[in-house]
Amino acid sequence: MHIPTYKHPDLDMCCLLHLVPTPEAKTVSTTPIGRHIHCDRRETGPSTQSSSVRVRLSQVTRRSFLRLIPRNSSLVLASSAIADRRYYQEWTFPPYRFLYFNIAQSLAVFYGRNDWHYYLTQGYPLLLTTFLPFGIIGLYRSLFPPKLSSLQSTPSRISNTIRFQLGAIAVLVPLTLSFISHKEVRFIYPLLPPLHILAASPFTAFFLSAISRNPTRSHNLLLKRALLFLLLTINLALSLFLTTSYQTAPISVMSYLRSQYTTHYLTQPPSSSNLAKATPDTMTVGFIMPCHSTPWRSHLIHPGIKAWALTCEPPLSTPPSERAAYLDEADRFYLSPAAFLHEKLGDPPLPADHEDAHAERAQNAHWDGEVGYLGTVRWPQYLVFFGQMEGTMREVVGEEGVYGECWRGWNGVRGWHEDWRRRGGMVVWCLRRGEWVGVGEEHGGKGDGGRGEL
Repeated sequence: MHIPTYKHPDLDMCCLLHLVPTPEAKTVSTTPIGRHIHCDRRETGPSTQSSSVRVRLSQVTRRSFLRLIPRNSSLVLASSAIADRRYYQEWTFPPYRFLYFNIAQSLAVFYGRNDWHYYLTQGYPLLLTTFLPFGIIGLYRSLFPPKLSSLQSTPSRISNTIRFQLGAIAVLVPLTLSFISHKEVRFIYPLLPPLHILAASPFTAFFLSAISRNPTRSHNLLLKRALLFLLLTINLALSLFLTTSYQTAPISVMSYLRSQYTTHYLTQPPSSSNLAKATPDTMTVGFIMPCHSTPWRSHLIHPGIKAWALTCEPPLSTPPSERAAYLDEADRFYLSPAAFLHEKLGDPPLPADHEDAHAERAQNAHWDGEVGYLGTVRWPQYLVFFGQMEGTMREVVGEEGVYGECWRGWNGVRGWHEDWRRRGGMVVWCLRRGEWVGVGEEHGGKGDGGRGEL
């Protein structure tokens, strides 16, 4: 078998793994495959620091790979099947269900339909941002590398092969996902590291002269430095804005609701507090907003917090001929909010019920499932919705209703969100009973603590 000789500093790493060091050779024997890899390091001359690394791959190594592949793959598939069986309570194969749901039945379109060029015109720009030009150049060079002469070293050929594999993955994955009508940027998030690797070489080649210690002063040098500073500033500003300010309300409201439960339900306040008089054991929350707008159970971990939200399940059992007219729960709500809330929750509590009827309901407010009075879901103690629905909610509940604002969170600049249903910040209304006045004042009801001004 031909034994290639590599002269490349990266390949010296194989000589770092050894058990029996000698002046001339180091043998790797930490794995079944490693037992057949030998690294010989010999100085090429007394005045040079270069070295030659020889890697011997025997036929036994290839057979070891072939034996490990079916064994390890079987173990992984078996473990995955057992875990899926325990979770779903039936035998299932999620990759097949994914293909059947998205392609065979084409049910993903109910979560949105995008153009065929979405990943090309929106996905990659959102993923790479300021690295987009360098990513395109690196991707092109990886797929169409320059031809190497026979005199060029083997590591260059290996590098081109690796780059080609990364470039092919970065093209084939979005191309395959483009056949599905529903597309999201998060579907191609795993491609970000390969794209950064491909973009690193053009980026470094372009800006290296601008940051070298002894650059030659020129107009291009100053222009490159200004461009590099601009790119770094844009990335830093975007990072700070997107991680600290933009659309933070969906997470902040979860922390607020969880703190409400731990403060007023798990640990009772002093007996002198009005809140202690009629606080039920279970906290009920209703999210009147598009589905998947909050992290949900990743924050509401306490079993005593019983919450419901507008759903958007696809029509799994609806015949294909009737799917065009299908409306999920969230769609029906936004078509007619008042009629939907009346159907789902019944008549809202009135101020007249404040002393007698409402106090009686508060004593029986323990959650017993989704069925409440007259087959409807009961009005919860907390209502959570986006600010653009505030006027509609006041019309439904009434200006002098029993709900009052107890928290408001800033969710980005008004009008910037692409979904009109999620504009206007996020608002929490609490039952405005005498026993709940302290909740509103403490967390931003009539005071200004805890409120985010839009």
